[in-house]
Amino acid sequence: MKTIKTLFWLIILALLGTLVYQNQSYFLATPLLNFDLKIPGWRWTLPPLQNIAYFGICFVLGLILAGIKGLAAGFGFKKQIKKSNAALAALQKEKDALKAELDVFKNDPYIKKEIEHKAALDGKEDAPDQDLNA
Repeated sequence: MKTIKTLFWLIILALLGTLVYQNQSYFLATPLLNFDLKIPGWRWTLPPLQNIAYFGICFVLGLILAGIKGLAAGFGFKKQIKKSNAALAALQKEKDALKAELDVFKNDPYIKKEIEHKAALDGKEDAPDQDLNA
């Protein structure tokens, strides 16, 4: 997967390089960008930069924003995993407690005799029904 990812980025960079090389007159031009909010006495002009610099700055800022969003999502997933693991641990403790309680009931001789007696009675009651249907 890492090889495919590297190959993908190389293809993208090659295409961008081809685009810039074939349009050098546009990308190497140095326009002035003005920022005017129609406030008296306030006007800001960006220093003259080539168009390629503006594209590069926007591309890098986009990568930084995407990385920050990815980190935020990663931290959210870590918090969710910790919460789920805590819930699983609590359920495991509850299961172990219930299993221990069930073992107490199964191993108690008085309860065991009563359960066997009920099972025997249920077996006798079911037997006549089976004879009638046969």
